[in-house]
Amino acid sequence: MNLYVSHMSAMRYWRQSEGLATSSRTKARSLANAMPSVKDARKLKPREHGLIMSEQCPLDVLVGNKDVRRYATEFRPHLWVGDVPVHAFRKIAPSLYVSTPEFVFLQLAPLFSVEELAQIGNELCGGYYLLGTGGFKEHEDLQPLTTRAKLAEFVSRMHGSRGTVRARQALRWVADNCNSPQETNSLLALCLPRRRGGWSLLMPEVNKSVSVGKRLAPYVGGETYTPDFMWERKVDGKVLRITGEYDSHEHHDEDSAAEKTRIRRNDMKAMGYLVTSINRSQLRCASEFRYPARQIARDLGLYRPVPDEETLSRQDELLTLLRRERFR
Repeated sequence: MNLYVSHMSAMRYWRQSEGLATSSRTKARSLANAMPSVKDARKLKPREHGLIMSEQCPLDVLVGNKDVRRYATEFRPHLWVGDVPVHAFRKIAPSLYVSTPEFVFLQLAPLFSVEELAQIGNELCGGYYLLGTGGFKEHEDLQPLTTRAKLAEFVSRMHGSRGTVRARQALRWVADNCNSPQETNSLLALCLPRRRGGWSLLMPEVNKSVSVGKRLAPYVGGETYTPDFMWERKVDGKVLRITGEYDSHEHHDEDSAAEKTRIRRNDMKAMGYLVTSINRSQLRCASEFRYPARQIARDLGLYRPVPDEETLSRQDELLTLLRRERFR
């Protein structure tokens, strides 16, 4: 009998996966042998393999039959009917498996809103992970757990399964390479449709390195630049590069990283980029966020009217939802 860890328990495992040993993906096709007795499940010692479980935080596990659900204070069973998708689990110890990031994304789809699921997708495809106690940490090598393409391929294969409709919706606002929750939230506030409280901008390229080129190299301080967000727009046969930058150092004027950020932005302006900054206070208040959002829209050649009170209220609801992070 095997234990198949799922949902938020698997998400928490992958958040702390650096340094945890996992084997290659398995080809398990059935959950017929899932969930041993509670006594045997405890003998597998999930905590010793990096899994978080307690009475306050039960271990989420999958079962294939409602008759074999084993309820205990530290276990929370979830029913999965039908075949198990290929590459849905990784083996972390004998008889102990954890759902892959792609499978976790699908499992969480029915439990969260489209906006929250998009946050989860951007975290899985980004260079950071949330900490249970608050805040976040960057992956040491900034390598994501998965990619948007892998999430989309997995969801496509699971057509008709519970959660696939919402997962496909959320994937419209998932990008590769977000490096902080603030970048993710800025991205969603800019790009989600207006009916959801966003500004309906096209999805940009996120943290994509751009080469300066020999002609401009003498005038700037680096050979490559990596804007947080970048859009391209053709005007009279020329390509305009529009960038959005989240200012993570706004309250640390003497910080060397803040100084480097300012230099980088000046360099990008010298290269002809249209640069707009987004700061922390703007991301907390719709009436303030409208200034960078309308500036980026204007640079993209889009008209966005000054939001009325009803629109501002909807935008504030979105910003509040994005800060809530119920999925820690």
